[in-house]
Amino acid sequence: MADLITVARPYAEALYSVAKEGGQEQAWADALRVLAAMVADAQARAFLNDPERPEAEKVALLCAAPVTMDVKAWESFLALLISNDRWAAAAEIGSLFDEALHHAEGIVEVLVTSAIALDADQKTAVQSALDRRFTGRKVVFHESVDAALIGGLVIHTGDLTIDASVRGQVQQLARTLRS
Repeated sequence: MADLITVARPYAEALYSVAKEGGQEQAWADALRVLAAMVADAQARAFLNDPERPEAEKVALLCAAPVTMDVKAWESFLALLISNDRWAAAAEIGSLFDEALHHAEGIVEVLVTSAIALDADQKTAVQSALDRRFTGRKVVFHESVDAALIGGLVIHTGDLTIDASVRGQVQQLARTLRS
């Protein structure tokens, strides 16, 4: 996955620059979500992986989805992805583009994973702590449950992960004891 993100980053940055210049950030974000869904389809992947298919047919397949921004720029982007054989990174490109869009809008998406579902008071406490941590930005709070954590929380946003779970503490203790 890290390799695809490395490949995707320059595409996402370039697309965000183009989108921002044209004031069409949301339209590009929507188009990238559709593209990611298209290349996730098994039949589309088989078609795109077929070395016998000409690049023009592959580009035409991806251009079939309607877009609301500059069609020429979209087609050029798709042709570049196909010619460089980077279409498999479409989901990562979209994800990085969304991150850039949220950053520009001052939004931080946070995933909070707990061993059991949080009650209303716990959610409020976590939201309050996140608001203090990310002062000046709007925190969008997502939650999930993973019983394997045993207890505590794991908070993840972008490159930042805060592991305050029992499982994480036990793993840290094991690493310490081994060294």
